[in-house]
Amino acid sequence: MIRRAAYYSFHVSELVYLFQMKKEFKQFKPSEYRLKDLSKSTDDLSYCYEALKKVSRSFAVVIQQLPEDLKNPVCLFYLILRGLDTIEDDMNIDNTVKKDMLLTFADRINKEEFTLENVGDTQDYQDLMLHFDKVIREYQKLGSEYKAVITEITNEMAIGMNKYAHKTVESYEDWNDYCYYVAGLVGIGLSKLFLASKLETSVKLSDKSLSNEMGLFLQKTNIIRDFAEDLEQGRIFWPEESWKNKARTLNELQADEKSGLSALNEVVVNALGHVPACLEFLDCLDDQKVFRFCAIPQLMAIATLKELYNNPDVLHKNVKIRKGKTAKYFIAIQDFNNTKKEFISILKNLEKKDHTGKIKSILAEIQK
Repeated sequence: MIRRAAYYSFHVSELVYLFQMKKEFKQFKPSEYRLKDLSKSTDDLSYCYEALKKVSRSFAVVIQQLPEDLKNPVCLFYLILRGLDTIEDDMNIDNTVKKDMLLTFADRINKEEFTLENVGDTQDYQDLMLHFDKVIREYQKLGSEYKAVITEITNEMAIGMNKYAHKTVESYEDWNDYCYYVAGLVGIGLSKLFLASKLETSVKLSDKSLSNEMGLFLQKTNIIRDFAEDLEQGRIFWPEESWKNKARTLNELQADEKSGLSALNEVVVNALGHVPACLEFLDCLDDQKVFRFCAIPQLMAIATLKELYNNPDVLHKNVKIRKGKTAKYFIAIQDFNNTKKEFISILKNLEKKDHTGKIKSILAEIQK
């Protein structure tokens, strides 16, 4: 408490943003009731937004600030992919059964209103799947242009999830491929939804490589941050290429701080390599609400990488950015120029600590 008070005494603006966010975003606060109970007292669409707030509060905020034409398609896109992800993450499902559940998921959401009992590794995820029929009914009300995108992305993501259920992420190339399936496809799908809404028209949104890199940047940040949590649960997502020459196992890497930090910094710099493409993508957006929806998570990602770089705590616990910094991004970021300035400021800070010259090269590329 004393440390927090001391921090905000030197960062008063963050405290102001924090109070402002608390006031403005009160409506986005998750209900105190379980989804199981809310399913009985809310209509299908209201339930979907309550579920969204339960399974991802930060995305719930930015999604609900989207233009009306996009709000429901993006909400349902997210919940459907979250349902798929819930199946993938449940280690209690038999592999043969899981394969069938994943590979038939996209087809089933277009043909039936189904529910799944006792699927999910948290109570909220289990409740979501137990009442997944409510999500499907709302999805089936969407226009065909939106459903076609969601079906396509869901099907390809399921194929990738099944692929990596039996494949180790060995090289950085594998890492890019895995992240493409679980996050790059989300970026590609969102771009297609933006274009379908006619709110965005840039031909760059049809460039899958840019949309893919938006997703890779977010996913790699999450993977790096969640190292200790994933290791505890027996999951390995850091590419072996980043650590195999430093330790025999990840537990050994965790115990050896010098080797651990070497691998950590390597994967952080690799993730930062996506920054130029992310900024190019953001610069082509016209609708301010769509821009904020895309820019805020990207800013939170690069701010997180700043906290992770050369930080030994990452090897043992989940490291997050301060709530005041998050509040600043949610409230203050309104346009591309300010967003780019923040990216450059963070990269300049990291450049001072990087002895490889790679961050300097990234900075030079975005400052052309």
